[in-house]
Amino acid sequence: MNLHPCKPRVGATCRDANPLLWLGTALLLAALLWLWGGVSWAAENGGQTQNQTCFSCHQKEGMDDGAGKDLGPHQGLTCVDCHQGAQRYPHEEIKLASCRGCHTPHTEVTTGDLHAGVSCRACHWAGGGQTPHLLASTEKPASCRRCHFAGNKTGAPAAVLPAKGALCLICHTATLSLPDWPSRLALVGFVLGLLASLGFWFSGGGQGPASKALHGDHRGGGFGPGAAALLFDGMLQRRLWRLSPGRWLVHALMVLPFAARMLWALLALVLSYAQPGADLTQAMLNKNYPATALFFDLTGLLVLAGAALAILRRALCGKIKMPGLPGPDWVGMGLLAAVVISGFVTEAARLTLSGAPDASWAFLGAALSGLFTAGPGLQTGYGYLWYAHAILFAVFVVYLPFSRMKHILLAPLNLAIRAAHGAGRGSTDK
Repeated sequence: MNLHPCKPRVGATCRDANPLLWLGTALLLAALLWLWGGVSWAAENGGQTQNQTCFSCHQKEGMDDGAGKDLGPHQGLTCVDCHQGAQRYPHEEIKLASCRGCHTPHTEVTTGDLHAGVSCRACHWAGGGQTPHLLASTEKPASCRRCHFAGNKTGAPAAVLPAKGALCLICHTATLSLPDWPSRLALVGFVLGLLASLGFWFSGGGQGPASKALHGDHRGGGFGPGAAALLFDGMLQRRLWRLSPGRWLVHALMVLPFAARMLWALLALVLSYAQPGADLTQAMLNKNYPATALFFDLTGLLVLAGAALAILRRALCGKIKMPGLPGPDWVGMGLLAAVVISGFVTEAARLTLSGAPDASWAFLGAALSGLFTAGPGLQTGYGYLWYAHAILFAVFVVYLPFSRMKHILLAPLNLAIRAAHGAGRGSTDK
């Protein structure tokens, strides 16, 4: 029989375990609990101890009595969390940590593209003294008045302008909201006009080609042919190219740049929600970023080239009308040109106000910026330029479904439906 005090008998149960084993286990648990409590205490009080060390010198520089209340929502952090390198004394180089180390950047809905280069403190400083540490989340419009007033030194317009809304996605990075009154009125007018056009276009009275496709006895071609017709015949205008390469070029210059802009804007919108802090997202939202500035100025210039080419063809070819094609809509093209030109003028005023460091990539806006002089007058006038551009676009949107240019919207849909229903097989697709 084994009677060793530190060695249990063979076949012993838990109840027969050595008391020393229980004592060791209890001491180990007590040590772990003590260590856990010490870590918790250090996490709660170590930051305050660290801050007290900083406040012993910096209290006289605008901090409070040392309790850290001026840190606002950052009261639980230590000074060195933001002032990196301050733990070394004497201080040699202290770097202010980026807010994005802890905070996700705002989406386009909150900040808009013009605030891509604005510091977080510009909006989130709660004021109330000289200390820059009192930060708070604020959604009050009054905070915008810190920069947006006539005579400000930051290059901001005097008017607090709304973010670009859903209708602006046709040309700009924007939001899915409708914050401005021109967009709201334009959307109502556009929907009413589009419903009237669709009611006529798809009526069963045989008034339109799509009516025959919908109500005729065709064997459907399916989704594949419909999608192909939407892309090649609707967007790329394959049939128009076969009929008139000159008309195709005018159409391509005036439509495809808008399609490219819209794809850019939609991708930027998705990325602003999915990956708001990514470099690609910030580059696509920042209109001063070289690639972004070049893309939008170049596509706008292509639209103007299309309008100029349409006028030139009209002057050279007279009133020759191709069979099956609508005549030119001069009112629509004039409105479209006015929208693009006013956009460039507004961009030039923005570049003059903000003093963008590398505005040369926005080559046309930069060239026109020489027409303006920065100052209180332009800060006040910029708001009127912005709304003039928005109103011109709203008028064009309302006019579109009632004009000859409505085929831009209806023709792709018509061709896709005809292909999906098997209409027109063996005719012009060979």
